[in-house]
Amino acid sequence: MIEYKIDVIGELKKIGINTTTARNSGVFAQATMKKFKNLDTSISLDNLNRLCCVLEMQPRDIIKFVETNKDRAEILSKISENRVENHTKK
Repeated sequence: MIEYKIDVIGELKKIGINTTTARNSGVFAQATMKKFKNLDTSISLDNLNRLCCVLEMQPRDIIKFVETNKDRAEILSKISENRVENHTKK
């Protein structure tokens, strides 16, 4: 699961970007600002790029990966299943 390492809204406020400024300038849509506020990391790479640009940070400064049981069950198990299927076919 991807999580924010920083308070995005707080960091944006420090440089003078609030919801109105973001919307009026076209830097971030209102929906994206709402995602930042709700800690929703399902943003586009374009928005992550914009965030890196305005905050002068690298992606690793903004987000992190935290493995969950759900990740293991839904993602890693599929890889294991695929390897078994491919091995069986040989």
